[in-house]
Amino acid sequence: MTIQKIIADRETIQIQGVGALGALAAYEYQPLEAITAGSEPAGTTTSDGINFSITMPRFYNGRDRLYSRFKVKLGEVVLPGISYVTDMVGIAAYDYPFPQAHTIKGLQVHDVQDAIQLGVAHAALNLNQPTVMLPQPSETTITYEMDGQEFYFDGTFFEDFDERVTELSSHGVTIYLILLNSAGWGGLKLQSEMAKILIHPNYDPEGFISAFNVVTAEGLAHYKAFVEFVAERYSRDDQKYGRVSGYIIGNEVDAAWIWSNAGEKTVASFMEEYTVAVRTAFYAARKMYSEARVYITLTHHWTLPHTENQLRTYAGRDIIEIMNRLSIENGNFDWSVAYHPYPQDLRIPSFWNDDKAFDTLDTPLITFKNIEVLTRYMRQPHLLFDGRIRHIILSEQGLNSEETDESERIQAAAYALAYWKIARTNGIEAFIYHAHVDHRDEFGLNLGIRRRDKSSDSPNAPGVPKLVHVVFKGIDGEQADALFEDAKGVIGEGHWG
Repeated sequence: MTIQKIIADRETIQIQGVGALGALAAYEYQPLEAITAGSEPAGTTTSDGINFSITMPRFYNGRDRLYSRFKVKLGEVVLPGISYVTDMVGIAAYDYPFPQAHTIKGLQVHDVQDAIQLGVAHAALNLNQPTVMLPQPSETTITYEMDGQEFYFDGTFFEDFDERVTELSSHGVTIYLILLNSAGWGGLKLQSEMAKILIHPNYDPEGFISAFNVVTAEGLAHYKAFVEFVAERYSRDDQKYGRVSGYIIGNEVDAAWIWSNAGEKTVASFMEEYTVAVRTAFYAARKMYSEARVYITLTHHWTLPHTENQLRTYAGRDIIEIMNRLSIENGNFDWSVAYHPYPQDLRIPSFWNDDKAFDTLDTPLITFKNIEVLTRYMRQPHLLFDGRIRHIILSEQGLNSEETDESERIQAAAYALAYWKIARTNGIEAFIYHAHVDHRDEFGLNLGIRRRDKSSDSPNAPGVPKLVHVVFKGIDGEQADALFEDAKGVIGEGHWG
């Protein structure tokens, strides 16, 4: 006897299973809530011992049960099987095809007009939850109601953000939002009231970014509202505010201590929470748009964690495997992968010399050098979703230069080789370069396709284009072959093929 499927439509949730004989009761829980005795059943049925189904209203006391976890009991026995919705039928407010890009070329966009002139087909933009959610309404807030509760968003911020999204999407650019949870992003001074709600309760301030707080009731509610609000705003048929198609949940979670801090945790414990964050975002996004994609995010560290302290950093391959296992055990869903195959040493752009990036599934690192390992790994039968490889994008990776002509020649040639390899790796849908402009505060790195304007007080005011800017613009057009030949003259013929 087992639960096989949980179907949600516009009005109901139906739990389907096999093999139980007798009176069955379904119980509803929040994602990380302990299973306790004494709660009232959400639905009941009597099974004939072959097939059974339990149907309940999807909305209860004004709250959407789509996000909930369900357990079915036969007497005191909890039936095995899945516990989350697996099928969403006719729920989405908007239904249109996922955009088909003419090129893999993308950019983490700083200057929208420059990006458009460069011919990008993909763009990634950061969106920080504590920046946009406010504790109380004002004349400039936008109020969003969910589950009978009001949530408040910074309307002034979204006026500017909408303009960027609209300009990019109106030129056919597929946009992915990188959803973050930083108390200090861009100099933000987060009010203590909101910090208590939004920031993970185990967050250590050594980390630049907190994990999403899905472990408290208030934190989970605000996170759901954040993703729902954003997905509703940017999924509309009329593209009033522009269009977003994908959502990257957090940043580089294998390097959790720095980029997704939830305190010291085993990888299994960390993933219990992170999987909830990804699943919750998936339901929120798919409520609004039937083809929305939600991505997990990883560095280039594949089987080699960043540090020896494995309560702080993890191996990317372990993240993939645990994510997959928890998804299948609890109810599989269509999560995708946003990978960052930086060179082995972020300061050294000559990735073809990486000595920890092998052509094997247990390679310590996956960089530009051995990027084909990622898609080969994800094509294994146990990792497929609905018989196909999960969607993969490269959402952040760049190549350093040292502000000399020779260094910038190597950077440009390295980009050409990286693009050549990725374009020939079946299964990668986007190569989104970081960064658009060198950033003063990016750990001494100069990853941009433009130098920064040092006369400006801004840490990344656009300055003059580097040679890589020229290569970037022409890499997918008529100039491509000539650019590849030029790059071979810098790198050598032996690394192509």
